[in-house]
Amino acid sequence: MPLDPLAQLLGLLACAIGITAFLQSQDSKLRLHLTLNGALLTAHFMLLGATAAAINCLLCAVRTWVSGYYRGLGVMLFFLGLTWLLVMPKVIHPIQLLTLLGTTLSTYALFRLEGMALRLCMLSSTVCWLVHNIWAGSWGGILLEGSFFIVNGHIILGLYRARRRGRCTSTPQG
Repeated sequence: MPLDPLAQLLGLLACAIGITAFLQSQDSKLRLHLTLNGALLTAHFMLLGATAAAINCLLCAVRTWVSGYYRGLGVMLFFLGLTWLLVMPKVIHPIQLLTLLGTTLSTYALFRLEGMALRLCMLSSTVCWLVHNIWAGSWGGILLEGSFFIVNGHIILGLYRARRRGRCTSTPQG
């Protein structure tokens, strides 16, 4: 893997923005941070010459942004179909299917869920990507997804406790 300082800087910035995404209690801010994360990862992977990863990140960034405005079933199915169509031919090992499962889960979450359910489904997606990244030996991916797991898990616990006390801080789109 090339040590392009700009690529690595973009990767680290993407990681930081990705981590802050799950610190957001408002779904719209969560989506904004995840969109920025995907856009930066797209540039990061392009600079590293990892075109397939860049395409996937670009699709995820666009999907995340679109899901903030259009949450219809047809739009969701379009992104799911496009993702499976572009990624499935690249799968050469069964564990790589976890990336498709993870992307499918996060797509469903962003288009059909809100609040706690959104975050729980995103956490499931994170587990898929984390297992894949461990298998692939992707240290940056492990750091990012491990951070997503810890931060999102912490926020989920806080939201759960707040809900039990009767004052949930997560709002659907606000």
